[in-house]
Amino acid sequence: MPDGDGVDGRFDVVVAGSGSAGLSAATVAARHGLKVLLLEKTAYFGGATAWSGGGCWVPANHLMLAAGLHDDAARATRYVQQVVGDALRGHLLDRFLRYAPQMLLWFEQHTQLRFELTGAMPDYHSELEGAAAQGRLLVPQEFDGRRLGARFAQLRPALQEFNAPGGMMVGFADADHLINATRSWRSAWHTLKLAARYAADRLRGHARGTRLTMGNALAARLLASAADAGVTLCNHSAALGLLRDGSRVDGVLVRVAGETRRVSASRGVVLASGGFSADPAMRAQYIPYAEHHQSLMPEGNTGDGLRMAQAVGAAMNPRNPSNAAWNVISLHRRRDGSLQKFPHLFLDKPKPGCIAVNAHGRRFGNEASLMFTEAMHASGSVPAWLICDGRFIRRYGLGLVYPGGHGIKRLLRDGYLIEAPTLAELAQRLQMPADALVATVAEFNRHATRGQDPLFGRGVSGFDLSMGDPAHRPNPSLGVLERAPFYAVKIFPGDATTTLGLNVDGHGRALDAGGQPIDGLYACGLDMNSLWAGRPPGNGCNHSVNLTFGYLIARHLAGVPAG
Repeated sequence: MPDGDGVDGRFDVVVAGSGSAGLSAATVAARHGLKVLLLEKTAYFGGATAWSGGGCWVPANHLMLAAGLHDDAARATRYVQQVVGDALRGHLLDRFLRYAPQMLLWFEQHTQLRFELTGAMPDYHSELEGAAAQGRLLVPQEFDGRRLGARFAQLRPALQEFNAPGGMMVGFADADHLINATRSWRSAWHTLKLAARYAADRLRGHARGTRLTMGNALAARLLASAADAGVTLCNHSAALGLLRDGSRVDGVLVRVAGETRRVSASRGVVLASGGFSADPAMRAQYIPYAEHHQSLMPEGNTGDGLRMAQAVGAAMNPRNPSNAAWNVISLHRRRDGSLQKFPHLFLDKPKPGCIAVNAHGRRFGNEASLMFTEAMHASGSVPAWLICDGRFIRRYGLGLVYPGGHGIKRLLRDGYLIEAPTLAELAQRLQMPADALVATVAEFNRHATRGQDPLFGRGVSGFDLSMGDPAHRPNPSLGVLERAPFYAVKIFPGDATTTLGLNVDGHGRALDAGGQPIDGLYACGLDMNSLWAGRPPGNGCNHSVNLTFGYLIARHLAGVPAG
């Protein structure tokens, strides 16, 4: 229902935000018989979920147990306690570990949400007691966007940077096929089928491919499920403030179609508006190197939910060990003047033969580490450079350069990519000491040939190895840089979500400064302070908390025991 149609009227529940948390809360509440309105301030449903990898981290889930993989809550608790440390709120972890597996089963039985096991994808800190080598990470099954009907046009498109050349969506399982398409008939056939499906979609008049993967598949499945459950879905509808009857929150002030409306919520209001990544003032307050920081979050994530909640007495957590889920980002200024942001996740930075150096030509951290941005912050290496050789860029790509070297000439012309015939000349182009860069690469190469990184321990953890190239020896994460020409891309610290948010209780109710719940007010997603406090235990751990606390909130609103 576009442009806020349907906002008028009385509802049991109003949800602000349409990412995985908001759609979870709305769908579960509606399935339990409540009249639910979901507000989305932008044109698109799906929030940051639609731009994400879409994974869901759930210890002891039914899919891993059915596959014969052992796990239990006690083991996961030991692991998370070591990862998060003193910032962990144990009672919320207990709620999550108890109800996340139940949540998955409920969604599988009552909605269109479907997950499947990944291959060998270990927890981020596989060296710690209680970590799992496989099974906790689930990925959404791909989804046919045509099943959304007219709402397909209202689903936030995936980040173009995650797509193949031409805009075709690819998932994690497709990445290896794309890299090996010229070396394997099986991979070539897989890639050809994807291209044929994409071409057919475009010939039928679709603005983009209808084969949806990763976070776009997760958002699509949740949006379809919310529609099936009877949720009133309104985009272009911005929540401006909370309404109260005494101390109880019982509605929302909404701007829609150029006018302001009062919407009642007899059971309560759920804030899931996506945190503050897109708000310059809050970033300056909470994010290091804010002047250089780049965010991947959608334009609507401007801290609205946090401000509305604080206005009625809700308390934000004062500070987490990390206030965001950090990322490494490169910037490309297109010829039309627009800015393109590329997140360096698993395609280049952790692969063998790529290193990062600062303005002094020195490495400063483990490039394969999830927390590499913290090394940028701690060492003052902002901005920095990713460096590779000609062999690497043609095998794996680099940033916006796709595997095979697609796009090199254009990106060189645009100044995104820097090329030189020698490392010394590359250093000169990057305005860093040539002798330092040459020495850095020589030292790295010497150790990489033996599969070691004594400086920063890259290639030791199971996570590092899983992000590398399993065909590369002796270490999937470490390879030499020696074949001219040499290339560089400038990188900046960034985020893929904020983690700082509102304090909540085990039902997801927002708490005041004294730790008491505010009647009628709930928070989940990025408006809820991260359970992990900025120390994520595994890929997909944010979506799993979003879905679980959306589920718990909805059942509390409906007066249904969680079980």
